[in-house]
Amino acid sequence: MTPTADGPALLVTVDSLRADRFEEMERTRAYLDRTHPRAFATSTATLGSFPAIIGGRYATGGGLEPGTSVASAFDCHSVGVTTNHLLSAAYGYDEGFDSFASPKGGGGSLKEKGAVLLDRGTLAYDIASWGWSRYQALRSRFGGIEKSFRPADDVIEAFLDEVEGRERWFGWLHLMEPHHPYDPDGADVSRATAQRVSRRVLAGRGSADDEALVRDLYRREVVDLDRKLARLWAAVPDDARVVFCADHGELLGEDGLWGHPGEMRPELLGVPFGTRNAPDVGEVVSLVDVPTILTGREHGVGTLDREVAFAAYGEKKAAMNDAHLASDEGVVRLPDGEPASDPALERERARFDPAYVVTEDALREDLEDLGYA
Repeated sequence: MTPTADGPALLVTVDSLRADRFEEMERTRAYLDRTHPRAFATSTATLGSFPAIIGGRYATGGGLEPGTSVASAFDCHSVGVTTNHLLSAAYGYDEGFDSFASPKGGGGSLKEKGAVLLDRGTLAYDIASWGWSRYQALRSRFGGIEKSFRPADDVIEAFLDEVEGRERWFGWLHLMEPHHPYDPDGADVSRATAQRVSRRVLAGRGSADDEALVRDLYRREVVDLDRKLARLWAAVPDDARVVFCADHGELLGEDGLWGHPGEMRPELLGVPFGTRNAPDVGEVVSLVDVPTILTGREHGVGTLDREVAFAAYGEKKAAMNDAHLASDEGVVRLPDGEPASDPALERERARFDPAYVVTEDALREDLEDLGYA
């Protein structure tokens, strides 16, 4: 028996997870009963992806549009736990949830707790942020720096505590591993060193040895996350409908690029995607289809039978089918990025009218917290 929008149902999203590294998540792949090799993000940035993932709509740059949250479609207790500052109540993501925790409300660290009490942009907040930064800098000298974001095992335990004893629920967990700076548990270097080298490489100042280390740190983040997720998969009821995906990919030095800039590239737009107890879908999946897959009925502009997916970042836009990606730079073959020809896909891209999605629309303090500013 597969569930309906009455639950239980679970959405697990991972920040900055490359599709080609999904193969290393052996526990997660074994748990999911179906994976989809042609799944695509709607943007290369969190702001552009999550209005699709949660709302079934293409982004307009201001967060989740009111009245679109998939959480409102479930007639049961709904729980959201996010670890990204851009996925908070300030951007509308608490809508429809009975329980919602994020770094800007309900977070676990000293800084996050302070952020609940202090208004961003005020002198008091600036002083507190400066003090926190100095505190972290001093701790890093002695190897005592904390992980950059709320760790996955903490998020998972908080969620399981919330739904314990309930037969029907909807849950959304957003995990920041492996978003930069890459600082996995059990690395061969200290957490302080891992963060420092990651930031240096992403800023374009790393040596070849630095770059090799950062690639390994990223891989370790993925493997470590998979290990932590085993606790979640073991606790979820057998009949739960589950969707697992990333919001976008990550560049690890391709053409000298790192992180997830606004480039319409296969490494950024192709995302890992898997389901359990979910409806059948077509050969192509877009993140805008996630609410439809979760509920089993149309939500926003999502569909279960897609042939072409679309993405946008600012004035850049792309269209993807099961074989090619078309962008301003032309058409390339998936997944190797070699030049190709697909006039029909180019016409689809030309007709797509994207929203203008740019990270600069976010509050500057939130971008600073994520390491962008």
